[in-house]
Order: sequence, then C-alpha cells, then structure tokens
Amino acid sequence: MQSMRNSSPLNLRPGLRALAATAALLAGGGAMAVPYTTTYHGTIANSGMPTYAPDGAAFTLTLVFDNGGSTAANQSWGINRLTCGFWRWSPGPAQSVTVALNLGGVAQGAGSAVTNAAGALTAVFSAVTTGVVALPWAAFGVSGLPAGGVAGGWGADGNPLVFGVQAPWGGSFDDGVAGGGVQMTPGRWSAPQPYTGACDATAVPPAAPAPAAAIPTLTQWGLLALSALLGLAALRCRKA
Repeated sequence: MQSMRNSSPLNLRPGLRALAATAALLAGGGAMAVPYTTTYHGTIANSGMPTYAPDGAAFTLTLVFDNGGSTAANQSWGINRLTCGFWRWSPGPAQSVTVALNLGGVAQGAGSAVTNAAGALTAVFSAVTTGVVALPWAAFGVSGLPAGGVAGGWGADGNPLVFGVQAPWGGSFDDGVAGGGVQMTPGRWSAPQPYTGACDATAVPPAAPAPAAAIPTLTQWGLLALSALLGLAALRCRKA
C-alpha cells in the first residue's frame, strides 16, 4: 500500500503535465483575434451609368470591422473599427464589378454594430460614408470598370445617391427601395462572419453562414484529453 501511495504521484505527474500543455495549446488556439463582415443586399436604381451599373442589377455592400475580439457573440464595433468596404454587382452575364476601399481613417458616420449572445445583429451603424468630399479614384481597388475614373464616394445612411464615380462613363445610383438609400436596420444586414481576406478588388465575397456542425468544442476536447490521461494514470497505478 505504501509503495502504491508513493508511486501514484509519480505516475500522475507526466499525465498532469501533458494535460496542462494540451489545455494551454487549446486555449491559445481559440483566442486569436479576427475581423468580421456584415453584408447588405440591394438593387441598383436610377443609375447614371447604365452600361456599367444597370437598373435592376443586384448589389452588395460588405463592411469589414475589427475590435480585436475572437468571437461574434456579445460584441460591439464602432465606426473607428471599420477597416474595409466592398461594393459588388454584376452588369450582365459573366460580368462582375468590385470596388474596395480601405476605411481606416476614412469612414465617417455614427452608431455601432452590436450582437447578442448568439452572434446575431441587434443594432447596426446608423450611417457609414466616405465623407462629403469625393475621394481620389486611385484610393479604391477596382475591377470590372473601365479606366478614366477621377474620384468616387459612397454612403450607407438611408439617403439616395448611395454610390458614385466621376468619370467620362461614370455617374451615381440609388438603392431600389423607398427613399433610395441603403437601409440601416439590423434585419437588412447579415450576421457577422469571420473574414481573413485582403482589402482589394481580388478579395472573395464572404460565404453564406454554414450550418452548425456536430463537432466537439474546445471544452469537450479538453474533457476527452483529461479522461484519457486519468485513465492512463489509473492503469499505471494498478500495474504498480
């Protein structure tokens, strides 16, 4: 009996050390900060550049924000947390337009995007714009539009003239809803999704949320590791 008492701590210590290392690894892997996106779907209307943005074409506006968090649950992102904005639409079959803009130090507006414990939006910015003065077109990452752009800007604040570009071929357009502006209500914006892409015209649009998979969480993995290690320690004790 005395021999077993003396040997048990020795047999358990390697398992406890391994468990501690495993727990630290799992905890570290689950705490990485990641940006998130939310996307609005609208329809082009009253277009001043019908060749490249025809009335009736669907568009999306995707906002990227980062507050240093690693989850979408119970979060708040203010205007100063916006990092990028993407406008995307298709003028016709096999055609696509992407206009990206780094919003760091550029975004103006008010309000915050807020989520609940389930990661669903309960509030969204009341306004996000590029300002009253048009930005140099060179500041935008663009694909699918011809050269010759001079300046551009956009606004998501419920008002018309949601997107515009100064160019020989350019113009502006509205959203095809009452009032002509991007609707700043939580129900019109998607739940935040993680984003790891670049802020340029090559970025891939965020995928639709995937259905929840029945896989173990970190906590469950930790319990499995603990059970295995304790079982191994008990076996060694019996052998001793």
